[in-house]
Amino acid sequence: MNKLNILLLLVLSFTVLFSCQDELNQAPLDAPSDVNFFSNESELEVAINGVYENIWWQSRGIPAWEEIDNTTDIGFLRGSGLQDLATGAHSSETGLFESTWNHFYSGIGRANNLLDKMSRAEDKVSEEFYARIQAEARFLRAYFYHYLIEFYGDVPLITEIPSLEESQIGRSPKSEVVDQIMGDLNFAAENLPANWSGDDEGRATQGAALALKARVALYNEDYGTAAQAAEEVIASGEYSLYPDYEGQFQYEGVRSSGVIFDVPYSQGVETTSIPRRFGPRNLGAWSTNVPSQYMVDSYQASDGEPIDDSSVYDPSNPFENRDPRLDASIVRPQSVFAGYVFETHPDSTETWQIVGTDSIRVSNQDVTNPFATFTGYLWRKYLAEEDFPGNIDASTLNWILIRYAEVLLTYAEAKIENNDIDQSVLDAMNRVRARAYEVDPSATSEYPAVVTMNQTELRREIRYERKVELANEGFRLFDLRRWGIIEEVMTGDLVGRPRGAYSEIESAPEIDEDLGYHPDYGALKDQYRSVLPLGFDPDRDYLWPIPQAELDVNDEIEQNPNY
Repeated sequence: MNKLNILLLLVLSFTVLFSCQDELNQAPLDAPSDVNFFSNESELEVAINGVYENIWWQSRGIPAWEEIDNTTDIGFLRGSGLQDLATGAHSSETGLFESTWNHFYSGIGRANNLLDKMSRAEDKVSEEFYARIQAEARFLRAYFYHYLIEFYGDVPLITEIPSLEESQIGRSPKSEVVDQIMGDLNFAAENLPANWSGDDEGRATQGAALALKARVALYNEDYGTAAQAAEEVIASGEYSLYPDYEGQFQYEGVRSSGVIFDVPYSQGVETTSIPRRFGPRNLGAWSTNVPSQYMVDSYQASDGEPIDDSSVYDPSNPFENRDPRLDASIVRPQSVFAGYVFETHPDSTETWQIVGTDSIRVSNQDVTNPFATFTGYLWRKYLAEEDFPGNIDASTLNWILIRYAEVLLTYAEAKIENNDIDQSVLDAMNRVRARAYEVDPSATSEYPAVVTMNQTELRREIRYERKVELANEGFRLFDLRRWGIIEEVMTGDLVGRPRGAYSEIESAPEIDEDLGYHPDYGALKDQYRSVLPLGFDPDRDYLWPIPQAELDVNDEIEQNPNY
């Protein structure tokens, strides 16, 4: 269905069908009072839309995936208890853990409720329609379980509506849940269409099922399956890289060729406060979710080298000759956003406002406001100039959950980890990289193409690509964990821009390519803003704790170690 209609139906189904919550978090929301519901095509449509409602996952009014990315090395959150995740001060009572658990299990409950009762309509609808509703429900259930196992590890596996007597359910091994996810996704891929049109646009597709299958397989080290599923998406021809990397995350890129599955937003139904949270103080925003200097210095120089090894990088002029994704993803000092020159040097108490062909000096709230960006940068990705000022608290820019670039990188990484390296690996990576430079991948002299066939070197390059290509999209925590580098990256102080002028910086930090292009400032550290002490306990923090509220009501569930 179209964007507005699907959201209206989501809200309708949520209100009518699922308004009463069950006492136990992992159990589904109560079934409809009408025992004859789920008995015809229109009722199944309403019910499946109710399951889609749980793809809206928000924290402080913005997509929660972004919030979590900014509890890692690539970003910073101001004014949020989620800082505890970055510092290692979290506990089983941290609010995010309970809200995440409840959110995804409520979605699973809705899916199970539909799958359990939809047989009432089996002889009243076509086989094709019946299988399609099953496939959508099973895709969404797999999607919800995917996040639960990556956050918590072993979790209760619930595929039917439990009775009250059966509601004390223990944790199933992660491997069993993965098997269930894969079974659901295989069914979905076999029964979902390749694409939707008209009023059904935005629903899960065969490509979404295969792309999610590839992601789950990659995260769980089933590299053969990951490569095969990703290759099926590539071979389908349904998707292509949107030619403008920056534009992919703006209104122009909504539902474009690179989008496989997204969260739709619409005025009067569901919106985000991304402009208020991400935006500059000069436009009345709060600059609470911002990128770190670690992220800025991770971007390669334009010759494809890390900045400490590049002959074209100048530490006193650090934004020249860089991977174009830096400026496409980050609002950095001396750049322009929404008519203002963004400047965060502490002496720049005034800045330029551009009005038509004129420039005027104005007070610079991005310096003088005591809560201006703590790192000196802003995220440009998903920050739309059109939302200022009217929609500063109500952006309708869709959030992309699965996109084609991720599939290409999944294919390449799976083949690299399997040591099954061939030209197709380089082709997949170079398609992503060439798009950043807005050139054809075959024009290898116009961008720093990946040419090595060495597994170790390719592993460094794929980790770089995922870091910069997928920054601020919700992948970073999972990547750091599964690569086993999080305990080395999430240590010391998170740093922001230089305390003074960039021209005073004489050398680049040392870039550790084996740690995913992680900067080490060494003796330079005192020249940069210290923003937050990072902390990670390797004996505890590879998993989130089971929420304390869940332990209080479920005697069969055990806590993760050392919480």
